[in-house]
Amino acid sequence: MLMMLGCSFGQKTPEYYDSAETEPLEIPEGLSKPDVTQALLIYTPYMPPPSLVMETRPPRISSTTSGIQDNSRLNWSAQGLYLVVEDSPESAQRRLGAVIKNSGMERIRIDDDGVYRFDYYQTFADMGGFWKSLAFWSRDSREDYSGAYQAFVRPDGENARVYIKYADGTDCEADAAEHLLVVIRSRLG
Repeated sequence: MLMMLGCSFGQKTPEYYDSAETEPLEIPEGLSKPDVTQALLIYTPYMPPPSLVMETRPPRISSTTSGIQDNSRLNWSAQGLYLVVEDSPESAQRRLGAVIKNSGMERIRIDDDGVYRFDYYQTFADMGGFWKSLAFWSRDSREDYSGAYQAFVRPDGENARVYIKYADGTDCEADAAEHLLVVIRSRLG
């Protein structure tokens, strides 16, 4: 009995227990009563995603200083995630081709519109050898972004934007686009 009293010692009664109900709102003549039969809908204007670099480790946070010292950084637009490169579009296009070729991506080709098409194979570091591989309950659950993609450059004033899409031209999921753009950015500089 003393234990139960000890657990409740020091708890205050919430303020709303002592509250009293007020009189209903009186509406003056000539004004209409508020409609309370439907739920109140509050519309908010569209807010674009943050325009700063997204960290690649959980939890995903927007850093206010990442990428400021570099000549490339991730950014958002209505077309999705892209890489801003502080270079002319022509130079960024040429450098992007070299990065894709030197990154070990395969079946690289460029079409008439300057779109690079390639296959990306993600590699993972060996995490523990043979005995670790037998422990099926502790296998790594990292996402594998291997697949067929396309990359292209668009002008952005004096700078250039690098976009990633799936091979069929559909928009990449944000995680896949971010992963590939980070790979490209690490070699593009």
